[in-house]
Amino acid sequence: MGQDGVSRTLQNAIKAGRIAHSYIFAGPRGIGKTTTARLLAKAINCSKGPTPDPCGQCVPCKEIPDGRCMDVLEIDGASNRGVGEIRNLRDNIHFNPASCRKKIYIIDEVHMLTIEAFNALLKTLEEPPAHALFIFATTEINRVPATILSRCQRFDFRRLATAEISGHLRHIADQEGLKATDEAIGLIARRADGAMRDAQSLLDQMATFSPEGITAEEVRTALGIVPEELYFKVSDLVKDNRTQDVFTIVEDFDTRGLSPGELLRGLCDHFLNLMKAAEPSGVEYIEAPDEVRNQYRQEAPKFKQNDLLRILAILQEAFSEIRRHPQPRLKLELTLLRLASLERTASIEELIDSLQGNKPPQPPGGGDEPKVTTPDKSRSSTPPEPPPEPVSTRIKEPPTTETLPLDMAVIKSRWSSVVERICAGNVPLVSQLKLGMPRKLEDDILTVGFGLDFHDMQIERLQKVAASGNLDDGIKQVFASPLRIRFERLSKAEMEEVAKSVEDEDPLETELIRCLGAKRIA
Repeated sequence: MGQDGVSRTLQNAIKAGRIAHSYIFAGPRGIGKTTTARLLAKAINCSKGPTPDPCGQCVPCKEIPDGRCMDVLEIDGASNRGVGEIRNLRDNIHFNPASCRKKIYIIDEVHMLTIEAFNALLKTLEEPPAHALFIFATTEINRVPATILSRCQRFDFRRLATAEISGHLRHIADQEGLKATDEAIGLIARRADGAMRDAQSLLDQMATFSPEGITAEEVRTALGIVPEELYFKVSDLVKDNRTQDVFTIVEDFDTRGLSPGELLRGLCDHFLNLMKAAEPSGVEYIEAPDEVRNQYRQEAPKFKQNDLLRILAILQEAFSEIRRHPQPRLKLELTLLRLASLERTASIEELIDSLQGNKPPQPPGGGDEPKVTTPDKSRSSTPPEPPPEPVSTRIKEPPTTETLPLDMAVIKSRWSSVVERICAGNVPLVSQLKLGMPRKLEDDILTVGFGLDFHDMQIERLQKVAASGNLDDGIKQVFASPLRIRFERLSKAEMEEVAKSVEDEDPLETELIRCLGAKRIA
């Protein structure tokens, strides 16, 4: 079902006699890989073949589906993954088939084989006997070594669409005499997530649960599917920022026996459907009944696309974390509270318009824009007020840098900011001031000390920069009075003493001294 490309290629290969010696079928679970392998084995070993249409009446056609054919061996790669099993296969493959045309090995979940087993299979797979054929099936093609893939014809099986699964389930229900509504069949098909085998298992389960007739409500009850109206309650809660209703919603879910992980997964699909419904043609891609699609079409304009993207990102993150969270319900409540408290997004243009006052105020409840009346110049001698200046013309120059008093305590407590302001002039070598520590202040001379790792040559260069007057502009912007800087190198003990004195300064006391213009008395 649903694998027309694969079926057509294999049929044409059989008709043309171009049957390969090894195939690999890749794709999700429950979509027909192993079934296709058995059908291919029947088509090759049919007594009227090889033929793309096996008769179904000969001995091989009857034995292969039942697993009784000695020449068609199905091997589980998960339980026979060692090198010993592959060596036995390699030794027995040279024996001719007992009754069929070819000896066929179907290895399911081949990615489970060990690296040693794959290496043991390589030579046989590259040059197998003329009577042997390999068919591999895997759900994780990325785990199969490239050396194996290069020796096989690869066929990728696709996930089945919901409509295809629904049509086949309807056919099965009619053949088995099961009463099932179309909505119930649709719910089962969507729950199967593209896997026909899962859909058939769910239909069998529902036939046992409700033998008198399968309805949508019973499917939701038996499979724990969240009703669509609950999802719309959550989206209304998020839209209106009603954080107080989060716990009521979660309690409703918990009372119905729904798992938090299943709810988050459904919410991801719900808000994704809202994004689809924002476009006129996107509603067609929503897998839901017509009345639910109409509801999505009505609710979609109430959300902005950027808001939906943020909501989906939060839900995806929560869904990946809730599996290992010790308290799933708490994680669900926190996620819904976060969604309900989200602020709406606004574009840059809207913010600029609101700042400049260009956007007229909207009256409550909508309606026409308010009318603007112009003054009558003949009745009033007062000249009209000039229009407000644009925001760009009203922006003044930044305020002058705050100056500091010549107080050693203030200089020590704010030395890092002092250095940043002095370095703003991009004077060469000034960035090395960050490595020094203010030591003492005598009159208008500030002594800055450096550790032993600072070379004398670097100190001399800094002293030349200070003597040339390149630091004067930066210093005037920082300190209230003229100041000169002198540099010297200190011992390790002296540097530790200076650093400790800086740490011992009380920032509150220093700030009070600075604000009040006071001085500390020793």
